[in-house]
Amino acid sequence: MDIQPKANSTKIKDAKSQGVSRKFDFLETLKYVLRRHLGLAGIIAAALLLEITSSLMNYVNHNIIQDTMERLVEQEMNSIAFRIHNQLSKVEVTLDNMAWVVTDDLAKSDSMFVITRRMVENNPAILGGTISFIPNYYPEKGYWFEPFAGRRADGTIESIQLGSASHDYTKSEFFTKPIALGKGHWSEPYMDADGAKTVVTTYGSPVRDYHGKIVGVVDADLSLGWFEQLMDKEKVYKNTERFLVTGSHHLIAGTEGHMLEHALKLLTVANNKAGYHKVTDEKDEKHHIFFHPVGGKTDWVLISVLDDSEVFGKLSKVRFLLYFVTGIGLLILGFIVFRTSRNLDHLRRVRAEKNRIDSELHVASNIQMSMIPKRFPELPGIDLYASIKPAKEVGGDLYDFFLKDDKLYFCIGDVSGKGVPASLLMMVVTSQFRTVSRYLSQPDEIMKAINDHIAEGNDTHMFVTMFIGILDLKTGHLAYCCGAHNPPLLIGSTVEPLPVLRKLPVGAIKGTKYVMQETQIEQGSTLLLYTDGLTEAMDTKKKMFGVERMKETVLHLQAAGEVSSKAILNGLIEAVETFVAGAEQSDDLTMMAIKILE
Repeated sequence: MDIQPKANSTKIKDAKSQGVSRKFDFLETLKYVLRRHLGLAGIIAAALLLEITSSLMNYVNHNIIQDTMERLVEQEMNSIAFRIHNQLSKVEVTLDNMAWVVTDDLAKSDSMFVITRRMVENNPAILGGTISFIPNYYPEKGYWFEPFAGRRADGTIESIQLGSASHDYTKSEFFTKPIALGKGHWSEPYMDADGAKTVVTTYGSPVRDYHGKIVGVVDADLSLGWFEQLMDKEKVYKNTERFLVTGSHHLIAGTEGHMLEHALKLLTVANNKAGYHKVTDEKDEKHHIFFHPVGGKTDWVLISVLDDSEVFGKLSKVRFLLYFVTGIGLLILGFIVFRTSRNLDHLRRVRAEKNRIDSELHVASNIQMSMIPKRFPELPGIDLYASIKPAKEVGGDLYDFFLKDDKLYFCIGDVSGKGVPASLLMMVVTSQFRTVSRYLSQPDEIMKAINDHIAEGNDTHMFVTMFIGILDLKTGHLAYCCGAHNPPLLIGSTVEPLPVLRKLPVGAIKGTKYVMQETQIEQGSTLLLYTDGLTEAMDTKKKMFGVERMKETVLHLQAAGEVSSKAILNGLIEAVETFVAGAEQSDDLTMMAIKILE
């Protein structure tokens, strides 16, 4: 009974010892191979290192190109959507006002021909205009009465009575929809064979009598040719396909094809009408599809389709060249390793090169993310300086400036909240300021355009207090607009706040109208813009720095001869640091000073 367990115990011990022996033999064999083939191991290690490095570089470069592509396409689509929205808004305002004119002249049926003719004559964008009345509104004119004025190919304007049994406008969308909705409406594109004699989209605005009853619709036709021409403008990527479609997926501009089909399928399942998708078609070709709503009174969507090979083609060629060069390098390295003992030095150089590349990529990333100008060039007639001191690693304050047509465009803003979300919104606002200011030259218009863009789909309910100014460097004339921001200080013989009408902050409510104000900045005067991180800086007792202390500091600096823009800002920063006496900074501190030189 005692013999069997001892035998089993011996077998178990033998098995364990054999396992340990086999493990030991494997490690020894591996060490032997590495010692005898150290050069081969070096080549393998170098190959892996170069593969990782090239893959990392390709990944980083791919992301940089991707981000750049998205930013450029977004700017393109913002510009095109803005032009479309602007054109449509002009027609909408004209037609809505024309509806009141028709109401005033309802007693004169023949005057309707004069009104439609005047509407087409005064608005070159309008191809044809009608006033479509409800059946038998003028019994003497018959069941259908539709005065029409249309611009013909030779430039002449023809006026006719268009309504008839063969042209029953009462069944058309441009007549029924505005009446059903009780407000202006853009129709789906259609072929107007009797009036404009081409494919058009029509905006209709209901006409009411003095009792408020809808008695007809005033309409304006826009040719789709204008939209077609706009689709081919401003292409960073020349093979970009653009489409403009209605909410019902009817094509307004662009050429039908398989990419439009892909885009419409995505648009059907998308949660909203703005976004970006990457798709692969039936030919295994990759494409980038962007959606951008036109907005306003339309449900139209602007679509851009980019060919992946055009966006990343050069990167693929560079990567192939890199692999080719790397392959040759490894062959040379193998020859050197097997012939010399300098393989370790070579590996050290490769590692040092990799560290240098990583460091440069880090610096490049920081430069890419930097959107706030840090250099202040000498500008004609002014002394400009600005500073920003975030309370955290990233902040929501912003400022920007640039010259255009001998005018200084500048802004300062403070995003609600702090941290990464505020910094992201700050970058969007800064980008929008640069983009919108290319096409608009009034601060209130620029503010409104930025507001409408930020407020569109603002699910986070974040907003930006903002001040925008345009300073004529030749005359000193300042046009400005304030969106709930702190009034700047005007520093001259006295130090007083600039009078402002503080409208709603940017991004709060879409469609907010802003007011442009004007003043004259005298020579020797300085305009000081700041965020509430200056006036609301608190000491350890929670006491604020305040506006009056800021004024006293500026007067003290003037008395001491510190009158340059940089000196004023440095003096204020020093005063705040002395006041808070080591208390933690609670908000971003941003300032900009613009002095008109004598």
